[in-house]
Amino acid sequence: MKYLKIQNNGLLDIRLVALMGGTTKSNNDYKIGQFGTGLKYTLSFLFRNNLSFKIFVGKEEVNISTEKELICGEIFEIICINGNRTSITTKMGEDWSAWMIVRELWCNALDEGGAKRELVEGNLEGEEGTTTFFIQQDIQIKSVLKDWSKYFIHDAEVISQNGNYKLYPAGNRLCIYKQGVLIYEHPDDKGLFSYDIANANINELRQFTETASMHIAYALGSANETAVSYLLNNITEDCFEGKMDFDWYRSYGETWKNVIGNAKIIYPEVLKEIEARGNHPDRSSLIVIPKRLHSFLSKQFDNISAVYVASKTGGFVENFDEEIENRIKQGLTILEACNYNMHPDLKFLYGYFEDRRTLANVSLKEKIIRVSMAMVQKPLSDIVAMLIEENEHFNTGMDDNTREFQQHFINLYTRTLLAQHQIEV
Repeated sequence: MKYLKIQNNGLLDIRLVALMGGTTKSNNDYKIGQFGTGLKYTLSFLFRNNLSFKIFVGKEEVNISTEKELICGEIFEIICINGNRTSITTKMGEDWSAWMIVRELWCNALDEGGAKRELVEGNLEGEEGTTTFFIQQDIQIKSVLKDWSKYFIHDAEVISQNGNYKLYPAGNRLCIYKQGVLIYEHPDDKGLFSYDIANANINELRQFTETASMHIAYALGSANETAVSYLLNNITEDCFEGKMDFDWYRSYGETWKNVIGNAKIIYPEVLKEIEARGNHPDRSSLIVIPKRLHSFLSKQFDNISAVYVASKTGGFVENFDEEIENRIKQGLTILEACNYNMHPDLKFLYGYFEDRRTLANVSLKEKIIRVSMAMVQKPLSDIVAMLIEENEHFNTGMDDNTREFQQHFINLYTRTLLAQHQIEV
């Protein structure tokens, strides 16, 4: 018969096993065993499931047995330690599974130091200065050992670490750990990472009791460039991070800005609509991320989004192109030769409008003229006309469809015509 052997340094004070609430870890938020119930539930589980087991404190075996007693018409099996009755019955922890009792023993071993685990057959003996548990390997225990890396992440390589958070490679489902021990597994969604929260709040079942998205948002906010780069390249709405809320009052550091670099972020719905209208933005300059993350990062960092939304022109996707920039420079040179002054504060951005009929517009607040890539096909006379129109919009603050703007252009044309012929009126 094979046994799972779990051993650690130090000698277990067996009185803590018999004592309800017996724990020395209740004031430590960084420990898993805070409740004084783990070893008690473990013993109950082992007896309920008829599993053979042995406990050694040093080389001395602890005698664990049960006595039956009829109470109010019901038979209770009461656990005895070294012949002394405890208040523990085999009914304790009836909702615990095999992995939970292995978790208790392994966590205790980790907390005490010198933790070891192995499968052994025969020679079930203790060692001086250690506490040793032997548990019969049935199909349940075998399943725990098979999935060890899901339940315990201590052997995995850390991708990013900062403060109370560690990021590990993802499993089949989003998993959250405390000190390397599983405390939450999402029933449906996969995560881009597995997350370890050193001071996570848990209940007596060692289950996570807080909001997953809050801690994940904090963990990602302090992640290193490797983790941020992986997330931006792989995040979709099919994973938990692509659906979750990022607005947890956390400022994201310059690591994110550095990873994004000169690229622009955009969300799939806008990009799809832009391309459906026959435009072809350069995808190599774009980082496509879910809308929620796009909205959050756009508020965190200035000028990071490729998406510009105006009240009348709809969306705009920035996409720098040297050819259109050269055409604009030619137009500006012509205007300068004509002694027409563009406002010196105006800057230019190039890209695609969702509405293909829009060739340019000016933002009075940002002092930016956004120019459609379609202008590259237009003659220089049209480019010059566009520059004059947007400059006059900026100078007057008037919209296209107002009578005032139409009159402004009529007046401008009239003054220019009269000045050309040196006529004073």
